[in-house]
Amino acid sequence: MAKSSPILLLVITHAIALVNAEIFTALTTLTKALQYEKSLAGNLREYVKLEQERLQKVLELADSYERHAETALVDAESYVANPVNAYLFVKTFTTDLPKTKELVSGKQNSEEFLQLLEDYQPYLPDEEDFEGVVAAILRLQDTYQLTSQQIADGTFTPTNRSPPMSALDCFNFGAFAHKYQDHYHALIWMDEAYQRLQQESNHTVSPSSVLDYLAFACYNQGNVHHAKHWTLEWLKLEPNHDRALSNILYFNKEIEQEQAKLESEGQSTPHPDVLPSLKNPRVTDEYRSGKEFQVYEALCRGEDVLPNPHVHKLSCYYTTSGDNPLLVLAPVKVEEYYLDPYIVLYHDVISDKEIKIIKEISTPMLKRATVNDPATGKLVTAHYRVSRSAWLKDEMNDTIQTLSNRISAITHLNMEQAEDLQIQNYGIGGQYEPHCDHARSVDARQFEESRGNRIATFIFYFDEVDAGGLTVFTQLGAKIPPKKGSAAFWFNLKPDGQGNDLMRHAGCPVLSGSKWVANKWFHERGQEFMQPCGLAPNK
Repeated sequence: MAKSSPILLLVITHAIALVNAEIFTALTTLTKALQYEKSLAGNLREYVKLEQERLQKVLELADSYERHAETALVDAESYVANPVNAYLFVKTFTTDLPKTKELVSGKQNSEEFLQLLEDYQPYLPDEEDFEGVVAAILRLQDTYQLTSQQIADGTFTPTNRSPPMSALDCFNFGAFAHKYQDHYHALIWMDEAYQRLQQESNHTVSPSSVLDYLAFACYNQGNVHHAKHWTLEWLKLEPNHDRALSNILYFNKEIEQEQAKLESEGQSTPHPDVLPSLKNPRVTDEYRSGKEFQVYEALCRGEDVLPNPHVHKLSCYYTTSGDNPLLVLAPVKVEEYYLDPYIVLYHDVISDKEIKIIKEISTPMLKRATVNDPATGKLVTAHYRVSRSAWLKDEMNDTIQTLSNRISAITHLNMEQAEDLQIQNYGIGGQYEPHCDHARSVDARQFEESRGNRIATFIFYFDEVDAGGLTVFTQLGAKIPPKKGSAAFWFNLKPDGQGNDLMRHAGCPVLSGSKWVANKWFHERGQEFMQPCGLAPNK
Protein backbone atom coordinates (compact mmCIF):
# COMPACT_ATOMS: atom_id res chain seq x y z
CA MET A 1 0.00 0.00 0.00
CA ALA A 2 1.40 3.42 -0.98
CA LYS A 3 2.29 5.79 1.85
CA SER A 4 0.61 9.21 2.05
CA SER A 5 2.71 12.22 1.21
CA PRO A 6 3.66 14.25 4.30
CA ILE A 7 3.09 17.40 2.29
CA LEU A 8 -0.43 16.29 1.28
CA LEU A 9 -1.36 15.48 4.89
CA LEU A 10 -0.10 18.87 5.98
CA VAL A 11 -2.21 20.65 3.34
CA ILE A 12 -5.40 18.72 4.30
CA THR A 13 -4.90 19.33 8.01
CA HIS A 14 -4.36 23.01 7.41
CA ALA A 15 -7.52 23.22 5.26
CA ILE A 16 -9.68 21.59 7.95
CA ALA A 17 -8.32 23.94 10.56
CA LEU A 18 -9.21 26.91 8.38
CA VAL A 19 -12.83 25.67 7.91
CA ASN A 20 -13.34 25.11 11.68
CA ALA A 21 -11.86 28.47 12.35
CA GLU A 22 -14.44 30.05 10.01
CA ILE A 23 -17.37 28.41 11.85
CA PHE A 24 -16.36 29.11 15.40
CA THR A 25 -14.79 32.50 14.99
CA ALA A 26 -17.22 34.25 12.61
CA LEU A 27 -19.41 36.51 14.76
CA THR A 28 -22.46 36.25 12.49
CA THR A 29 -22.40 32.46 12.71
CA LEU A 30 -22.13 32.52 16.48
CA THR A 31 -25.02 34.98 16.72
CA LYS A 32 -27.20 32.77 14.58
CA ALA A 33 -26.29 29.73 16.73
CA LEU A 34 -27.39 31.64 19.82
CA GLN A 35 -30.72 32.38 18.19
CA TYR A 36 -31.12 28.68 17.43
CA GLU A 37 -30.29 27.92 21.04
CA LYS A 38 -33.00 30.27 22.21
CA SER A 39 -35.50 28.68 19.79
CA LEU A 40 -34.44 25.26 21.01
CA ALA A 41 -35.16 26.29 24.59
CA GLY A 42 -38.60 27.53 23.55
CA ASN A 43 -39.28 24.33 21.63
CA LEU A 44 -38.31 22.26 24.65
CA ARG A 45 -40.60 24.30 26.88
CA GLU A 46 -43.44 23.88 24.38
CA TYR A 47 -42.79 20.13 24.35
CA VAL A 48 -42.82 20.04 28.16
CA LYS A 49 -46.02 22.11 28.19
CA LEU A 50 -47.74 19.71 25.79
CA GLU A 51 -46.54 16.73 27.83
CA GLN A 52 -47.80 18.35 31.03
CA GLU A 53 -51.18 18.97 29.38
CA ARG A 54 -51.27 15.36 28.22
CA LEU A 55 -50.35 14.07 31.66
CA GLN A 56 -52.88 16.42 33.24
CA LYS A 57 -55.58 14.87 31.02
CA VAL A 58 -54.42 11.41 32.10
CA LEU A 59 -54.58 12.47 35.76
CA GLU A 60 -58.06 13.96 35.27
CA LEU A 61 -59.24 10.71 33.70
CA ALA A 62 -57.71 8.74 36.59
CA ASP A 63 -59.45 11.03 39.11
CA SER A 64 -62.72 10.67 37.20
CA TYR A 65 -62.49 6.86 37.19
CA GLU A 66 -61.64 6.81 40.90
CA ARG A 67 -64.47 9.17 41.92
CA HIS A 68 -66.98 7.21 39.87
CA ALA A 69 -65.86 3.85 41.27
CA GLU A 70 -65.88 5.08 44.88
CA THR A 71 -69.43 6.41 44.46
CA ALA A 72 -70.74 3.33 42.69
CA LEU A 73 -69.12 0.75 44.96
CA VAL A 74 -70.94 2.07 48.04
CA ASP A 75 -73.89 0.04 46.70
CA ALA A 76 -72.86 -1.32 43.32
CA GLU A 77 -76.06 -3.24 42.55
CA SER A 78 -78.28 -0.29 43.40
CA TYR A 79 -76.06 2.07 41.42
CA VAL A 80 -76.14 0.15 38.14
CA ALA A 81 -79.83 -0.65 38.67
CA ASN A 82 -80.47 2.95 37.58
CA PRO A 83 -80.43 2.81 33.76
CA VAL A 84 -78.79 6.23 33.31
CA ASN A 85 -76.03 5.31 35.76
CA ALA A 86 -75.56 2.11 33.78
CA TYR A 87 -75.34 4.12 30.54
CA LEU A 88 -72.75 6.51 32.00
CA PHE A 89 -70.71 3.56 33.25
CA VAL A 90 -70.82 1.72 29.91
CA LYS A 91 -69.95 4.95 28.07
CA THR A 92 -66.78 5.24 30.16
CA PHE A 93 -65.43 2.04 28.66
CA THR A 94 -66.67 2.45 25.10
CA THR A 95 -66.02 6.13 24.37
CA ASP A 96 -63.82 7.48 27.17
CA LEU A 97 -61.37 4.60 27.58
CA PRO A 98 -60.14 4.78 23.96
CA LYS A 99 -59.15 8.39 24.67
CA THR A 100 -57.07 7.17 27.60
CA LYS A 101 -55.33 4.59 25.41
CA GLU A 102 -54.61 7.29 22.83
CA LEU A 103 -53.07 9.55 25.47
CA VAL A 104 -50.60 6.91 26.68
CA SER A 105 -49.92 4.84 23.55
CA GLY A 106 -46.34 4.99 22.34
CA LYS A 107 -45.13 6.73 25.48
CA GLN A 108 -42.36 5.53 27.75
CA ASN A 109 -43.48 2.95 30.38
CA SER A 110 -46.93 2.63 28.72
CA GLU A 111 -46.56 -1.02 27.67
CA GLU A 112 -47.52 -2.44 31.08
CA PHE A 113 -50.61 -0.21 31.36
CA LEU A 114 -51.78 -1.07 27.86
CA GLN A 115 -51.30 -4.77 28.59
CA LEU A 116 -53.48 -4.41 31.70
CA LEU A 117 -56.20 -2.87 29.55
CA GLU A 118 -56.00 -5.86 27.22
CA ASP A 119 -56.29 -8.22 30.20
CA TYR A 120 -59.34 -6.34 31.53
CA GLN A 121 -61.09 -6.20 28.13
CA PRO A 122 -63.14 -9.43 28.43
CA TYR A 123 -64.71 -8.09 31.65
CA LEU A 124 -65.50 -4.59 30.38
CA PRO A 125 -68.53 -3.34 28.41
CA ASP A 126 -68.14 -3.06 24.64
CA GLU A 127 -69.92 -1.31 21.77
CA GLU A 128 -72.73 -3.88 21.78
CA ASP A 129 -73.35 -3.17 25.47
CA PHE A 130 -73.34 0.56 24.73
CA GLU A 131 -76.02 0.22 22.05
CA GLY A 132 -77.94 -2.21 24.25
CA VAL A 133 -78.21 0.19 27.17
CA VAL A 134 -79.25 3.10 24.91
CA ALA A 135 -81.93 0.92 23.28
CA ALA A 136 -83.13 -0.13 26.74
CA ILE A 137 -83.52 3.47 27.91
CA LEU A 138 -85.45 4.38 24.76
CA ARG A 139 -87.71 1.38 25.44
CA LEU A 140 -88.27 2.60 29.00
CA GLN A 141 -89.00 6.09 27.68
CA ASP A 142 -91.75 4.74 25.41
CA THR A 143 -93.31 2.30 27.88
CA TYR A 144 -93.44 4.72 30.81
CA GLN A 145 -94.03 7.85 28.70
CA LEU A 146 -90.99 9.66 30.02
CA THR A 147 -89.72 12.91 28.56
CA SER A 148 -86.14 13.23 27.44
CA GLN A 149 -85.72 15.95 30.07
CA GLN A 150 -86.83 13.64 32.89
CA ILE A 151 -84.31 11.02 31.81
CA ALA A 152 -81.49 13.50 31.19
CA ASP A 153 -82.11 15.21 34.55
CA GLY A 154 -82.13 11.83 36.33
CA THR A 155 -85.53 12.54 37.92
CA PHE A 156 -87.59 9.74 36.36
CA THR A 157 -87.73 7.74 39.63
CA PRO A 158 -88.64 9.12 43.07
CA THR A 159 -85.57 7.44 44.59
CA ASN A 160 -82.26 6.23 43.13
CA ARG A 161 -81.61 9.35 41.03
CA SER A 162 -78.75 9.70 38.57
CA PRO A 163 -76.39 12.55 37.63
CA PRO A 164 -77.61 14.87 34.85
CA MET A 165 -76.67 13.94 31.30
CA SER A 166 -74.57 16.27 29.15
CA ALA A 167 -75.41 17.53 25.67
CA LEU A 168 -73.02 14.88 24.33
CA ASP A 169 -74.93 12.12 26.15
CA CYS A 170 -78.21 13.30 24.63
CA PHE A 171 -76.48 13.54 21.24
CA ASN A 172 -75.35 9.91 21.61
CA PHE A 173 -78.98 8.83 22.11
CA GLY A 174 -80.10 10.81 19.07
CA ALA A 175 -77.24 9.47 16.95
CA PHE A 176 -78.13 5.89 17.94
CA ALA A 177 -81.74 6.47 16.88
CA HIS A 178 -80.57 8.10 13.64
CA LYS A 179 -78.37 5.07 12.89
CA TYR A 180 -81.43 2.82 12.93
CA GLN A 181 -83.66 5.34 11.10
CA ASP A 182 -85.69 5.97 14.23
CA HIS A 183 -86.43 9.61 13.47
CA TYR A 184 -88.96 9.88 16.32
CA HIS A 185 -86.35 9.39 19.02
CA ALA A 186 -83.65 11.16 17.00
CA LEU A 187 -85.73 14.34 16.96
CA ILE A 188 -86.51 14.17 20.68
CA TRP A 189 -82.92 13.60 21.76
CA MET A 190 -81.24 16.00 19.33
CA ASP A 191 -83.62 18.71 20.55
CA GLU A 192 -82.68 17.85 24.15
CA ALA A 193 -78.98 17.97 23.20
CA TYR A 194 -79.47 21.44 21.70
CA GLN A 195 -81.30 22.70 24.81
CA ARG A 196 -78.44 21.45 27.01
CA LEU A 197 -75.83 23.08 24.78
CA GLN A 198 -77.37 26.43 25.69
CA GLN A 199 -76.56 25.70 29.35
CA GLU A 200 -72.97 24.50 28.83
CA SER A 201 -70.11 26.99 29.09
CA ASN A 202 -67.79 24.41 27.52
CA HIS A 203 -69.66 22.56 24.83
CA THR A 204 -69.43 18.78 25.12
CA VAL A 205 -70.46 18.32 21.48
CA SER A 206 -70.30 20.42 18.32
CA PRO A 207 -73.43 22.62 18.00
CA SER A 208 -73.19 22.27 14.21
CA SER A 209 -73.38 18.47 14.48
CA VAL A 210 -76.45 18.67 16.71
CA LEU A 211 -78.21 21.10 14.37
CA ASP A 212 -77.36 18.93 11.36
CA TYR A 213 -78.95 15.83 12.91
CA LEU A 214 -81.87 17.81 14.32
CA ALA A 215 -82.74 19.30 10.93
CA PHE A 216 -82.53 15.87 9.29
CA ALA A 217 -84.83 14.30 11.90
CA CYS A 218 -87.34 17.16 11.55
CA TYR A 219 -87.43 16.75 7.78
CA ASN A 220 -87.97 12.99 7.99
CA GLN A 221 -90.86 13.50 10.42
CA GLY A 222 -92.60 15.84 7.97
CA ASN A 223 -91.42 19.19 9.39
CA VAL A 224 -89.71 20.91 6.46
CA HIS A 225 -90.18 24.40 7.96
CA HIS A 226 -88.45 23.29 11.17
CA ALA A 227 -85.72 21.58 9.15
CA LYS A 228 -85.08 24.87 7.35
CA HIS A 229 -85.10 26.79 10.66
CA TRP A 230 -82.45 24.56 12.24
CA THR A 231 -80.33 24.59 9.09
CA LEU A 232 -80.36 28.40 9.12
CA GLU A 233 -79.13 28.23 12.74
CA TRP A 234 -76.38 25.91 11.55
CA LEU A 235 -75.36 28.41 8.83
CA LYS A 236 -74.96 31.12 11.47
CA LEU A 237 -72.14 28.99 12.85
CA GLU A 238 -70.74 27.84 9.50
CA PRO A 239 -71.89 30.31 6.80
CA ASN A 240 -70.06 28.57 3.97
CA HIS A 241 -70.94 24.95 4.73
CA ASP A 242 -71.74 23.43 1.32
CA ARG A 243 -74.23 20.80 2.48
CA ALA A 244 -76.12 23.25 4.69
CA LEU A 245 -76.40 25.72 1.80
CA SER A 246 -77.56 22.96 -0.50
CA ASN A 247 -80.13 21.79 2.05
CA ILE A 248 -81.61 25.31 2.30
CA LEU A 249 -82.17 25.38 -1.48
CA TYR A 250 -83.86 21.97 -1.27
CA PHE A 251 -86.07 22.98 1.68
CA ASN A 252 -87.10 26.22 -0.05
CA LYS A 253 -88.19 24.24 -3.09
CA GLU A 254 -90.24 21.87 -0.92
CA ILE A 255 -91.88 24.77 0.90
CA GLU A 256 -92.77 26.46 -2.39
CA GLN A 257 -94.40 23.25 -3.64
CA GLU A 258 -96.29 22.87 -0.37
CA GLN A 259 -97.58 26.46 -0.54
CA ALA A 260 -98.62 26.05 -4.19
CA LYS A 261 -100.60 22.93 -3.28
CA LEU A 262 -102.35 24.68 -0.37
CA GLU A 263 -103.24 27.66 -2.57
CA SER A 264 -104.63 25.39 -5.28
CA GLU A 265 -106.85 23.77 -2.64
CA GLY A 266 -108.02 27.15 -1.40
CA GLN A 267 -106.28 26.79 1.95
CA SER A 268 -104.32 29.49 3.74
CA THR A 269 -100.54 29.19 3.74
CA PRO A 270 -98.52 29.52 6.98
CA HIS A 271 -96.82 32.82 7.72
CA PRO A 272 -93.14 32.55 6.72
CA ASP A 273 -91.98 33.84 10.11
CA VAL A 274 -94.15 31.47 12.18
CA LEU A 275 -93.19 27.81 12.53
CA PRO A 276 -96.09 25.34 12.20
CA SER A 277 -96.77 22.90 15.03
CA LEU A 278 -94.07 20.25 15.25
CA LYS A 279 -95.11 16.76 14.15
CA ASN A 280 -93.32 13.76 15.61
CA PRO A 281 -95.37 10.56 15.24
CA ARG A 282 -93.99 7.41 16.86
CA VAL A 283 -93.85 4.90 14.02
CA THR A 284 -94.11 1.27 15.14
CA ASP A 285 -94.83 -2.09 13.57
CA GLU A 286 -98.36 -3.48 13.26
CA TYR A 287 -98.24 -5.39 16.55
CA ARG A 288 -96.87 -2.50 18.63
CA SER A 289 -99.50 -0.16 17.27
CA GLY A 290 -102.23 -2.71 18.05
CA LYS A 291 -104.59 -2.94 21.02
CA GLU A 292 -102.78 -5.61 23.04
CA PHE A 293 -99.46 -3.81 23.05
CA GLN A 294 -101.13 -0.54 23.99
CA VAL A 295 -102.86 -2.31 26.90
CA TYR A 296 -99.54 -3.92 27.89
CA GLU A 297 -97.74 -0.58 28.12
CA ALA A 298 -100.65 1.03 29.98
CA LEU A 299 -100.71 -1.81 32.53
CA CYS A 300 -96.95 -1.47 33.00
CA ARG A 301 -97.56 2.18 33.92
CA GLY A 302 -100.06 1.01 36.54
CA GLU A 303 -103.15 2.16 34.68
CA ASP A 304 -106.48 0.37 35.22
CA VAL A 305 -107.44 -0.18 31.59
CA LEU A 306 -109.53 -3.35 31.98
CA PRO A 307 -112.05 -3.51 34.86
CA ASN A 308 -111.91 -6.61 37.07
CA PRO A 309 -115.53 -7.88 37.25
CA HIS A 310 -114.89 -9.66 40.56
CA VAL A 311 -112.79 -7.04 42.32
CA HIS A 312 -115.33 -6.79 45.14
CA LYS A 313 -114.97 -10.53 45.81
CA LEU A 314 -111.17 -10.67 46.00
CA SER A 315 -109.82 -11.64 49.40
CA CYS A 316 -106.70 -12.53 51.37
CA TYR A 317 -106.52 -15.65 53.52
CA TYR A 318 -104.25 -18.32 55.01
CA THR A 319 -104.09 -21.83 53.59
CA THR A 320 -102.51 -25.14 54.60
CA SER A 321 -103.36 -26.58 51.17
CA GLY A 322 -105.52 -29.35 52.53
CA ASP A 323 -103.56 -29.73 55.77
CA ASN A 324 -100.32 -30.51 53.98
CA PRO A 325 -97.75 -31.51 56.66
CA LEU A 326 -95.28 -28.92 55.36
CA LEU A 327 -97.81 -26.11 55.84
CA VAL A 328 -99.79 -27.03 58.97
CA LEU A 329 -97.46 -25.13 61.30
CA ALA A 330 -96.72 -22.41 58.75
CA PRO A 331 -99.84 -21.60 56.71
CA VAL A 332 -99.27 -19.69 53.50
CA LYS A 333 -100.62 -16.16 53.09
CA VAL A 334 -102.69 -15.91 49.88
CA GLU A 335 -103.74 -12.73 48.06
CA GLU A 336 -106.22 -13.15 45.20
CA TYR A 337 -105.68 -11.05 42.06
CA TYR A 338 -108.28 -12.61 39.76
CA LEU A 339 -111.00 -15.19 40.33
CA ASP A 340 -111.82 -16.59 36.88
CA PRO A 341 -109.27 -17.54 35.71
CA TYR A 342 -107.69 -17.88 39.15
CA ILE A 343 -104.51 -15.86 39.79
CA VAL A 344 -102.98 -15.58 43.26
CA LEU A 345 -99.89 -14.20 44.98
CA TYR A 346 -98.43 -16.21 47.87
CA HIS A 347 -96.56 -14.06 50.39
CA ASP A 348 -93.38 -14.92 52.30
CA VAL A 349 -92.82 -18.30 50.66
CA ILE A 350 -89.04 -18.01 50.16
CA SER A 351 -86.56 -16.65 52.70
CA ASP A 352 -83.75 -14.13 52.18
CA LYS A 353 -81.23 -16.90 52.90
CA GLU A 354 -82.75 -19.16 50.25
CA ILE A 355 -82.77 -16.30 47.73
CA LYS A 356 -79.09 -15.61 48.43
CA ILE A 357 -78.17 -19.28 47.90
CA ILE A 358 -80.11 -19.54 44.62
CA LYS A 359 -78.51 -16.34 43.30
CA GLU A 360 -75.02 -17.57 44.19
CA ILE A 361 -75.58 -20.91 42.47
CA SER A 362 -77.14 -19.47 39.31
CA THR A 363 -75.00 -16.37 38.72
CA PRO A 364 -72.08 -18.19 37.02
CA MET A 365 -74.58 -20.09 34.85
CA LEU A 366 -76.62 -17.16 33.53
CA LYS A 367 -76.98 -16.90 29.76
CA ARG A 368 -79.16 -14.79 27.44
CA ALA A 369 -82.73 -16.06 27.75
CA THR A 370 -84.28 -17.71 24.69
CA VAL A 371 -87.75 -18.38 23.28
CA ASN A 372 -89.11 -21.17 21.11
CA ASP A 373 -89.24 -20.31 17.40
CA PRO A 374 -92.56 -21.73 16.08
CA ALA A 375 -91.15 -21.97 12.55
CA THR A 376 -88.17 -24.13 13.47
CA GLY A 377 -88.92 -25.47 16.93
CA LYS A 378 -85.49 -24.21 18.02
CA LEU A 379 -84.58 -21.93 20.94
CA VAL A 380 -83.50 -18.45 19.82
CA THR A 381 -82.86 -15.06 21.44
CA ALA A 382 -85.48 -12.36 20.81
CA HIS A 383 -85.71 -8.58 21.24
CA TYR A 384 -88.99 -8.96 23.15
CA ARG A 385 -87.36 -11.08 25.87
CA VAL A 386 -84.47 -9.27 27.52
CA SER A 387 -83.06 -11.22 30.45
CA ARG A 388 -80.44 -13.82 31.37
CA SER A 389 -81.43 -17.24 32.63
CA ALA A 390 -80.10 -20.45 34.17
CA TRP A 391 -81.70 -23.83 34.87
CA LEU A 392 -81.23 -25.51 38.25
CA LYS A 393 -81.91 -29.19 38.93
CA ASP A 394 -83.24 -30.34 42.32
CA GLU A 395 -80.20 -32.51 42.97
CA MET A 396 -77.76 -29.61 42.60
CA ASN A 397 -78.46 -28.28 46.10
CA ASP A 398 -80.67 -29.06 49.10
CA THR A 399 -82.22 -25.58 48.90
CA ILE A 400 -83.46 -26.21 45.35
CA GLN A 401 -85.02 -29.50 46.43
CA THR A 402 -86.63 -27.79 49.43
CA LEU A 403 -88.19 -25.15 47.17
CA SER A 404 -89.58 -27.83 44.84
CA ASN A 405 -91.15 -29.63 47.78
CA ARG A 406 -92.65 -26.37 49.03
CA ILE A 407 -94.06 -25.49 45.59
CA SER A 408 -95.68 -28.92 45.34
CA ALA A 409 -97.17 -28.57 48.82
CA ILE A 410 -98.64 -25.13 48.06
CA THR A 411 -100.03 -25.94 44.60
CA HIS A 412 -101.09 -29.56 45.13
CA LEU A 413 -99.35 -30.43 41.83
CA ASN A 414 -97.11 -33.38 40.99
CA MET A 415 -93.45 -32.46 40.39
CA GLU A 416 -92.45 -35.52 38.34
CA GLN A 417 -93.02 -33.83 34.97
CA ALA A 418 -92.22 -30.30 36.15
CA GLU A 419 -89.36 -28.45 34.49
CA ASP A 420 -86.15 -27.57 36.29
CA LEU A 421 -86.21 -24.31 38.23
CA GLN A 422 -85.51 -21.49 35.79
CA ILE A 423 -83.72 -18.44 37.24
CA GLN A 424 -84.04 -15.14 35.40
CA ASN A 425 -82.17 -11.91 35.96
CA TYR A 426 -83.64 -8.94 34.09
CA GLY A 427 -81.02 -6.45 32.93
CA ILE A 428 -81.33 -2.75 32.13
CA GLY A 429 -84.88 -2.24 30.85
CA GLY A 430 -85.32 -6.02 31.04
CA GLN A 431 -88.71 -7.29 29.87
CA TYR A 432 -90.68 -10.16 28.39
CA GLU A 433 -93.44 -8.90 26.11
CA PRO A 434 -96.93 -10.50 26.04
CA HIS A 435 -96.85 -14.28 25.58
CA CYS A 436 -98.43 -17.53 26.72
CA ASP A 437 -96.48 -20.07 28.75
CA HIS A 438 -98.35 -22.97 27.19
CA ALA A 439 -97.70 -24.20 23.66
CA ARG A 440 -100.35 -23.20 21.16
CA SER A 441 -101.52 -25.49 18.38
CA VAL A 442 -99.03 -23.93 15.94
CA ASP A 443 -96.07 -24.74 18.18
CA ALA A 444 -97.34 -27.80 20.05
CA ARG A 445 -94.12 -29.66 19.24
CA GLN A 446 -92.40 -27.38 21.77
CA PHE A 447 -93.03 -30.03 24.47
CA GLU A 448 -92.69 -33.80 24.35
CA GLU A 449 -95.90 -35.80 24.10
CA SER A 450 -94.83 -37.77 27.18
CA ARG A 451 -94.89 -34.59 29.29
CA GLY A 452 -97.82 -32.77 27.78
CA ASN A 453 -98.36 -29.03 27.73
CA ARG A 454 -97.53 -26.55 30.48
CA ILE A 455 -100.52 -26.73 32.76
CA ALA A 456 -99.46 -24.16 35.38
CA THR A 457 -96.87 -21.49 36.22
CA PHE A 458 -95.31 -20.65 39.60
CA ILE A 459 -93.02 -17.58 39.85
CA PHE A 460 -90.87 -16.60 42.84
CA TYR A 461 -89.92 -12.91 43.15
CA PHE A 462 -86.47 -12.35 44.65
CA ASP A 463 -86.33 -8.53 44.88
CA GLU A 464 -88.23 -5.38 45.70
CA VAL A 465 -88.00 -3.54 42.37
CA ASP A 466 -87.73 0.26 42.71
CA ALA A 467 -89.94 0.98 39.70
CA GLY A 468 -91.47 -1.09 36.91
CA GLY A 469 -91.14 -4.84 36.51
CA LEU A 470 -94.82 -5.74 37.05
CA THR A 471 -96.25 -9.03 35.82
CA VAL A 472 -99.34 -8.02 33.83
CA PHE A 473 -102.12 -9.96 32.10
CA THR A 474 -103.09 -8.18 28.90
CA GLN A 475 -106.46 -9.93 28.42
CA LEU A 476 -107.56 -9.52 32.04
CA GLY A 477 -105.99 -6.28 33.25
CA ALA A 478 -104.46 -7.91 36.33
CA LYS A 479 -101.16 -6.44 37.60
CA ILE A 480 -98.88 -8.27 40.06
CA PRO A 481 -96.03 -6.31 41.68
CA PRO A 482 -92.69 -8.11 42.16
CA LYS A 483 -92.63 -8.31 45.98
CA LYS A 484 -89.56 -9.91 47.53
CA GLY A 485 -90.24 -13.35 48.99
CA SER A 486 -93.61 -13.74 47.25
CA ALA A 487 -94.71 -16.02 44.39
CA ALA A 488 -97.45 -15.79 41.75
CA PHE A 489 -99.39 -18.82 40.54
CA TRP A 490 -101.91 -19.55 37.79
CA PHE A 491 -103.12 -22.28 35.45
CA ASN A 492 -102.30 -21.96 31.74
CA LEU A 493 -104.75 -24.61 30.51
CA LYS A 494 -108.50 -24.95 30.82
CA PRO A 495 -109.81 -28.00 32.68
CA ASP A 496 -110.34 -29.75 29.31
CA GLY A 497 -106.63 -29.36 28.51
CA GLN A 498 -107.00 -26.61 25.92
CA GLY A 499 -104.79 -23.55 26.17
CA ASN A 500 -106.35 -20.56 27.91
CA ASP A 501 -105.41 -17.49 25.89
CA LEU A 502 -106.75 -15.26 28.66
CA MET A 503 -103.51 -16.09 30.46
CA ARG A 504 -101.36 -14.04 28.08
CA HIS A 505 -99.02 -12.14 30.34
CA ALA A 506 -95.82 -10.09 30.26
CA GLY A 507 -92.92 -9.01 32.42
CA CYS A 508 -92.82 -5.20 32.24
CA PRO A 509 -89.50 -3.40 31.67
CA VAL A 510 -87.57 -2.72 34.86
CA LEU A 511 -87.42 1.07 35.16
CA SER A 512 -85.13 1.11 38.16
CA GLY A 513 -83.87 -1.67 40.38
CA SER A 514 -82.90 -5.30 40.08
CA LYS A 515 -85.38 -8.03 39.22
CA TRP A 516 -84.67 -11.72 39.79
CA VAL A 517 -87.36 -14.36 39.43
CA ALA A 518 -87.50 -18.15 39.54
CA ASN A 519 -90.01 -19.99 37.35
CA LYS A 520 -91.37 -23.48 37.85
CA TRP A 521 -93.53 -24.84 35.02
CA PHE A 522 -95.75 -27.88 35.55
CA HIS A 523 -96.75 -30.21 32.71
CA GLU A 524 -99.99 -32.14 32.21
CA ARG A 525 -98.72 -35.68 32.72
CA GLY A 526 -98.93 -36.78 36.34
CA GLN A 527 -101.57 -34.17 37.21
CA GLU A 528 -104.59 -36.35 36.31
CA PHE A 529 -105.61 -36.83 39.96
CA MET A 530 -104.29 -33.49 41.22
CA GLN A 531 -106.09 -31.46 38.54
CA PRO A 532 -108.83 -33.61 36.94
CA CYS A 533 -109.97 -32.85 33.40
CA GLY A 534 -113.31 -31.09 32.90
CA LEU A 535 -116.30 -33.00 31.58
CA ALA A 536 -117.39 -30.30 29.14
CA PRO A 537 -115.31 -28.99 26.22
CA ASN A 538 -113.78 -25.52 26.51
CA LYS A 539 -114.42 -25.49 30.25
